[in-house]
Amino acid sequence: MAFSIIDRGTFTSDGTAQKIELPSSADYFVVNNLTQAAKTQTTGRGIKFEWFPELTDGYALRTGKENSANTTEVTTVTSGGFIYRTARPEPEAAVTGTAITAASPAVVSAVGHGYSVGDRVRAYGTTGMLQIAGMDFTVTAVGSADLFTIGYLDASGFAAAATAGTFRRLPEDAEVTPEALYITKITKAASAVVTFSVEHNYQVGQLVTLTVPSEFGMVEMDGLTGKVTAVSSANNTITVDIDSTAFTTFAFPASADAEGNFASAAPAGQRNTYDVDNVPFKSGQFVPYMYLAAGAQSPAGSTSDVIVWEAHKAET
Repeated sequence: MAFSIIDRGTFTSDGTAQKIELPSSADYFVVNNLTQAAKTQTTGRGIKFEWFPELTDGYALRTGKENSANTTEVTTVTSGGFIYRTARPEPEAAVTGTAITAASPAVVSAVGHGYSVGDRVRAYGTTGMLQIAGMDFTVTAVGSADLFTIGYLDASGFAAAATAGTFRRLPEDAEVTPEALYITKITKAASAVVTFSVEHNYQVGQLVTLTVPSEFGMVEMDGLTGKVTAVSSANNTITVDIDSTAFTTFAFPASADAEGNFASAAPAGQRNTYDVDNVPFKSGQFVPYMYLAAGAQSPAGSTSDVIVWEAHKAET
């Protein structure tokens, strides 16, 4: 059977997973790590990763250097490999929560949740905390198999803890990048700091428009557009060039007063068409795509690795 290349490209790894959008379905995908292929290894590194439709999600056929003599060996990676998608994945099955603490940060009790740090989950049916029902949160810590923390929510000012709630883990990629995000806090400062409920993908120099319903107090911020002047290392806050010193204090409404409205921020204007490296942002979620995990033994490699990839289709 012959194969034809349908797309190819290269990128320099920043140490994070990469998503490669493809022009059509693929039957073979290969990644070569040029940086590691050129080095003499002492601890072993993956230099080539291959995918076939028969492989399970997360798997890859790995060719790696195993010692300083550069002896190569082909093995099967069973995690941290490729994920191929021909349709946008749906949120995962519901997990039932029995409590959410009124604390900073908020901690969720949910037996056998199965979540990991960095997962994004959607909350709904939050009895006692209706003001967060429908919001997305990043899992920032896992206390046990039955506890996880949604660290970007300060619920210490809430009247009571939640006595129930339901959570669903969301797919890796957003519908639109950069995306509209829920706000959990805005400071009163010469340059306001905005905290999101999840880790964001905004960059310095972008313009964002803020929506703050009257229930959240800081009505003066509603409809304003500001430039992002800084982002936090945790990627959960941005600083904008809006002086909010004299604004009303931002606060969540009481559970009984929640009406399904949320404070949020969204990209604004043509300035957001390109990021600081002049790379176009995605205007939507496209399929098919190949998701490449990052790491020393994964196809997206480690920081500064130069990666070359090719997607092939079988000829019929």
